[in-house]
Amino acid sequence: MAESRRTLTTKDVNNVIARWYITTEMSLNYERMQSIAYTYALMPALKKLYPDKEQYKEALQRHLELFNTNATAGGLILGTTLAMEEEKANDPDAIPGSSIIAVKTGLMGPVAAFGDSFSAGTLTTLAILAACSLAQAGSMAGFWVLFLGTMITLCELILFTKLTYKKGKSVIKDILSSSLMTDIIEGANILGMTMMGALTASMVSLSVAITANFNEATLTVQDKLDAIMPGMLPMAVLFIYYYLISKKQVSVVKLVLSTIVIGLVCALIGLF
Repeated sequence: MAESRRTLTTKDVNNVIARWYITTEMSLNYERMQSIAYTYALMPALKKLYPDKEQYKEALQRHLELFNTNATAGGLILGTTLAMEEEKANDPDAIPGSSIIAVKTGLMGPVAAFGDSFSAGTLTTLAILAACSLAQAGSMAGFWVLFLGTMITLCELILFTKLTYKKGKSVIKDILSSSLMTDIIEGANILGMTMMGALTASMVSLSVAITANFNEATLTVQDKLDAIMPGMLPMAVLFIYYYLISKKQVSVVKLVLSTIVIGLVCALIGLF
């Protein structure tokens, strides 16, 4: 009798997604980046697809090659890998192991670029900024906004993994090259930058405490600056930091420490 086809169930795929989502950033190392987490995520599925011990070991070794991409958009690669491994398990000659590695390696960069700009750079950033603004105002809603942002990216991982597992690797090209997706990313980036500018103006506080008396009248430097342009100092600090980070390659750690020191000194002398 012919051997029955080995297939993965919805539970198997969900298990792989959960293991990847939980461990993706835990095993980062300079030698192979996320490969340990990726292999760990695939282990239950590979064990089911390859009951033969030697084939299972070969599959594990295949996925221990260097791997690094965006965690949630990485579902595009995760689903494709599952589909290819399932096909190879049922027909070993159909797909060489080297082809699976090649597809993974070739997709790492494009998927990371898409995920880092859209998922991490826009969706997550917007959620964090909105949550910080609400938390600063003392609202518990900040926690739920942050939780909602996490759930949105998790849904992205689930959707991409299941979509590519069912449709195969061809769907990735359609997603990444879609004009609608390009418009969505561009619009989200514009919205993100607008939100960052608005929140910077509302959350960054900086004022000059210098005053002067003229003929029984008190002149406050900060009032004059506000009359020229409200929020001038916070905006100036933002552009200075942007210049130092982007043009002079000053590390964020140095900027944070310098800000603390300068703030303490200026507070002691009564400047700010």
